[in-house]
Amino acid sequence: MRAPQEAPTTRGLVAAAVALVLLIAAGVWWFAVRPGQRAAQVAHDVAAGFASGVLDDALFTAPDAGALTEIYAGMGDLRPTVAVQELESRPDGTLRAHLAWSWVIHEGKPAWEYATAIDLRRGEPGQAVAPAAFGDWRAVYAPEAVAPGLQPGEHLRATRLAPVRGPILGQRDEPLAWNQPALRVGIDKTLTDAATAEASAAQIAGLLGLDAERFVAQVRGAGPRAFVEARVLRALVPAEAELARAAQRWIGVRALETTRPLGRTATFARPLLGAVGEATAEQVDASGGTIRGGDLVGRGGLQEARNHVLGGTTGFVVEAVGEGVPPPARELFRVDALDGAAVRTTIDVGVQEAAEAVLADAAATPGGPTGASALVAIRPSDGAVLAAASGPGSAGHSTATLGQFAPGSTFKIVTALAMLRAGATPDALVPCTDGLTVDGYRFDNWAGYPAAALGDVPLRTAFAWSCNSAFLAQAATLTPEQVADAAASLGLTGEKNLVVGSFSGAVPAEGTDVERAAALIGQGRVLASPLGMATVAASVAAGHTVDPVLVEEPGRTSAATPLTQAEADALASLMGAAVTDGTAAELGGIAAAHPGVRVLAKTGTASWGSPVRHHGWVVVVAGDLAVAVFCEDAPDGSSDALAIARAFLA
Repeated sequence: MRAPQEAPTTRGLVAAAVALVLLIAAGVWWFAVRPGQRAAQVAHDVAAGFASGVLDDALFTAPDAGALTEIYAGMGDLRPTVAVQELESRPDGTLRAHLAWSWVIHEGKPAWEYATAIDLRRGEPGQAVAPAAFGDWRAVYAPEAVAPGLQPGEHLRATRLAPVRGPILGQRDEPLAWNQPALRVGIDKTLTDAATAEASAAQIAGLLGLDAERFVAQVRGAGPRAFVEARVLRALVPAEAELARAAQRWIGVRALETTRPLGRTATFARPLLGAVGEATAEQVDASGGTIRGGDLVGRGGLQEARNHVLGGTTGFVVEAVGEGVPPPARELFRVDALDGAAVRTTIDVGVQEAAEAVLADAAATPGGPTGASALVAIRPSDGAVLAAASGPGSAGHSTATLGQFAPGSTFKIVTALAMLRAGATPDALVPCTDGLTVDGYRFDNWAGYPAAALGDVPLRTAFAWSCNSAFLAQAATLTPEQVADAAASLGLTGEKNLVVGSFSGAVPAEGTDVERAAALIGQGRVLASPLGMATVAASVAAGHTVDPVLVEEPGRTSAATPLTQAEADALASLMGAAVTDGTAAELGGIAAAHPGVRVLAKTGTASWGSPVRHHGWVVVVAGDLAVAVFCEDAPDGSSDALAIARAFLA
């Protein structure tokens, strides 16, 4: 017999009511909240697909989403950021997702930003369903959801707008390097097989003055459809245009017409100016997105140091391109390129050309100096660098501004200043012996030193005839710090604001007794560049420390003791004696030909290597012109440098 059922309690009725309310609420959430969340998720998934360039057809009511690949084809690797800004309910039961687009076409440039919308409705993929029907939300694809006004069959195309590169100008605004019609001569690997391409590369390398092994390797490593540039030639220079024609005799060689920033000639101030070519991978990586593959950028010299001024800034245009040949295009967005600005230098075209000519003549003279050579000319009155020429033996290196060599007896100008500051005068007697031994090492005077200039002689005589022992003897009284300060006062050391990389000089304070003594005659560990020694001569001529200028920009303040006019006058008297009564007497003709023009000089020969070889030096002041000439391997030492200086000044 079953027990009788208990009547429902009040607590049970309340629990049942609560359960019913929760069930109803869950239903409301399912039918109202959940579909809205699902629609929002679809909208965000569509936006993410637009951003990546890959859409999932399952998100759409029709499979047209595959057209996005074609729409983006003209944008290269560029992809936008796309965000859902708002989800709007429509009276017909659909939803509209408002999208915000942003394309960064070029780093540092305004982005292409705009808004589009895409409709969402419920239904299965490919089905058109009534708004009230229940199902997943799908997007209705249309090209105008990608860009405003985009029509079926159109695609986007981004084109970079290259700026016009600015010129490098001389002191009177003469063009030193500027845009010129040119011919890109190189190997087109699509025109022949790999073996023939390499054989042709070897042939044209010899014709164009290139390293054949290196160029052949460059051709070998390039892709099968690459054009490998060998050299850019000036189309309007007959000799260079003929070179381009001659190179095309070999299979696979082409000469492509273009416009390039080029110097006055293939060699004119080339190490100083630099060159322009397609950006290297390293330049692209280091640019932070401002330089891209294929961009023309400076390589070396002023072209690289002032690339941000000369190169301008790239622009771009985005177009909607339709079908047809050629395809009609509608401009959607543009950022104009900003052309580069000119860089003005102090270089004087005539002076630079004369410097290069005399260096080339000296290198071509049988028995003349070989190896690196340089001539630097500075205007003392304002420090303007009028010429910085490096000879053929420098092989493209800027010996003029970057060379580091023992300056030999030209450094005696520095030692003489230290002696003057220690109490000496040009007429003070100094001991000029036949030689001097320091800590077991014997120093001699130069071969042929005149016996009449030996003994206790005035400093002027010892300087004019470049007596080594007289200056070596000062090691007992001059400190390295005094010598270093004198070098700085004459502008030999200290950081220069030349814009391009440069080295002026180095006078170490440390060293052995032999090295410290050797420093007083410009050997040991003392180093100088032709730029540095020209600055020394310019400082004497100006009567104050000269800071050389190549491009007008704020200079730097030297911490050295300033050179005084009295000190400069004393040094000038010593350098004048070298011309009238000493080792630079060959320059006397320059003074005779130009009455009233003060000519000062100091010669120098520095020994190096084994067997012993010589650097030849001379610094000259002629009126408002200070010149330094250097020859790395000079058979006749300073005589070779003197001959170059004399030819240049003449």
